Amino acid sequence: MAGEIWQRFASPILVGFLFNLAVESSRLFIPLLTRDLGGTDFDVGLVGAANGLAFFATAFIFGRQADISGRLRFVRIGLALSALAFLSQLLARDVTSLLVVRTAVGFTLGITTGTLLVFAYEDRGKVGGFVSAAALGWIFGDLAAAFLKEYHLLFGLSFVSCAAAFFLSLRLQELNRRLVPQAPRFFPVIRRNRAVYVPVFLRHLGASAVWIIFPLFLRELGADKFWIGLVGATNFAGQVVLMSLLERSAGVGLFRLGLFLSGTVFLLYTVLTHFYQVFPVQVMLSAAWSALYIGALVLLLRSGEERGTATGILMANINLCLAAGPFLGGLLASLWDYHAPMYAAAVLSFAGLLWAPKRPSVVSRRLSGA
Repeated sequence: MAGEIWQRFASPILVGFLFNLAVESSRLFIPLLTRDLGGTDFDVGLVGAANGLAFFATAFIFGRQADISGRLRFVRIGLALSALAFLSQLLARDVTSLLVVRTAVGFTLGITTGTLLVFAYEDRGKVGGFVSAAALGWIFGDLAAAFLKEYHLLFGLSFVSCAAAFFLSLRLQELNRRLVPQAPRFFPVIRRNRAVYVPVFLRHLGASAVWIIFPLFLRELGADKFWIGLVGATNFAGQVVLMSLLERSAGVGLFRLGLFLSGTVFLLYTVLTHFYQVFPVQVMLSAAWSALYIGALVLLLRSGEERGTATGILMANINLCLAAGPFLGGLLASLWDYHAPMYAAAVLSFAGLLWAPKRPSVVSRRLSGA
């Protein structure tokens, strides 16, 4: 009986919820911790860049390996290593040690994130429910940050949550395993899916430049840690609802809408004068990212059998932005102010519309390699 109950709860959706709770509860206050350890705005960007660059490297490699050898083994390896990496954050005593442990976190998340997403898609046949559960994990992570506030408590929560996800993953079974030939095909996959990758890269480069300074921006507008956590939770609450719904109408129009709304959101941030005003903008942000992310995932997951490779490249693409974006955001903020990264993000999001196709037929030809 206990085994049956355990098996029932061991679903990729629950694993994804726990994993993303762990990720977000550690991530949100890293810029504040960097400053509290004596770092500058530039150091804030550097720590974020190191994390994103490490994520980029492993996501690019292990997405392909999951296509060759199966998803589940890399899900388990990534969750186990992620739990240890989250625990290692308790050792951060200065900016240098924080940079080292956040780099380790990036390496382990790159193994896990895309592989778990593809496993969930092949297990359930849809991706909306999984990413909604991930957003719910982000909400709980932000709420934990809002109420716990202390860095060591949040890092401990990340470890416990990720360890629980690992033990649940031991009960998962890879029933719909689809493997591809072993010959590497990174560049053909990138070429076929360039209509997705380039706009996502541009938008997320700008977004990452904003997110690295966003807690500092909110603190400048009068928010404390509690309100900073609630601001993040508001964004993710919208995603929980929207991501499952939008999968039904995913297409070129939805993808382009996500780019347009993203640019609009970044411009709206620059006119805020108090942190209370950010809450309705966060609702628009949740619609923007839900439309863009679901649109991109559906196009990639339906484009062929190399799902692990295609999704791994998307995760690597996003996290290359998480490497370059924080560096850009920290640099712009140190040279001008916190509005500078927001203007840059708006320009990059609107520029993505120039590359994104205007008709479904264009996407079909690009995704098929025509």
